[in-house]
Amino acid sequence: MNIYDFAIDFEIENREFYEECAANTSHEDLKKVFLELAEEEKKHENIVRQLKENKEVDEVESGILPKAKEAFDKIADNMPTGDDVMPEEQVDVYKKAIDLERKSYEFYTEKAEESDSDLVKKTFKRLAEEEKKHEKIMDNITEMVDRPNTWLEDAEWNHLEDY
Repeated sequence: MNIYDFAIDFEIENREFYEECAANTSHEDLKKVFLELAEEEKKHENIVRQLKENKEVDEVESGILPKAKEAFDKIADNMPTGDDVMPEEQVDVYKKAIDLERKSYEFYTEKAEESDSDLVKKTFKRLAEEEKKHEKIMDNITEMVDRPNTWLEDAEWNHLEDY
């Protein structure tokens, strides 16, 4: 399997993962973020296909960070409390997304360095930067949804002064 096919498979796996996350959340703002991430992964897949077919490559840059920030602001205003806290299994799913994005970033960074083509090098570096943005988004989501699960523990034990 060549690097293009591997990258395409990676992007398809990530897109399907985010579509599944969107389907499994009842929170509309979170669902929008996941669908936006899925759309980004589809765009990355198309860019890699263009490279593979020696076609003109679409612009890699996205506007996902401002959209994610807007969604985070809405989510933070309506965070679940009490019995509505996020199930720990869901947090584990989001941590898996962080790992997927980290692997994507590492893959594109490594393959950019190995490539002899300036176009592939440039495009893979830009894709790596986009994957790093996705990792940050998922890291923020994970922290935000996990906060109700860990806040009491953190408040009771991590912030006490030693006497």
